[in-house]
Amino acid sequence: MKYKEPFGVKLDFETGIIENAKKSVRRLSDMKGYFIDEEAWKKMVEEGDPVVYEVYAIEQEEKEGDLNFATTVLYPGKVGNEFFMTKGHYHSKIDRAEVYFALKGKGGMLLQTPEGEARFIEMEPGTIVYVPPYWAHRTINTGDKPFIFLALYPADAGHDYGTIAEKGFSKIVVEENGKVVVKDNPKWRM
Repeated sequence: MKYKEPFGVKLDFETGIIENAKKSVRRLSDMKGYFIDEEAWKKMVEEGDPVVYEVYAIEQEEKEGDLNFATTVLYPGKVGNEFFMTKGHYHSKIDRAEVYFALKGKGGMLLQTPEGEARFIEMEPGTIVYVPPYWAHRTINTGDKPFIFLALYPADAGHDYGTIAEKGFSKIVVEENGKVVVKDNPKWRM
């Protein structure tokens, strides 16, 4: 039997960059329809199209039993009063779980069942969040510095971004009177 070779890579805890990782960049223009205030979104895209987040992924072949890991650097900012966030996803194999570990900054994770039952878990360095099977999840930067976290997930989990792009999350995370508030998403479709 030919065994897969073990390996190690360096993670820079200050920047969130994993050496030799595949880098993906999401700009605000990549997130059309994700934020409630469409006019504020359009204006921000026209005035510079900021980077919302970067992902540094070490991915294996998509097969059962293997693991992927990635860091995300989620930048601070708001569209209207809604905090910068990741697109969010279910897993293509919806019965797969995931673990997130906050490394730097301040934020939270919004999780949701297919029926729209939602939870928000605040995250700061050292917080570990378990994402159970069947729950969609997205991270939100509620601070004023980059929010950096590490994710570990089954290599065969896959990402279903389409369901979230079509329906959204049942809740949104906004700033009201200087506080982080989780409220109903007026655009959510069951």
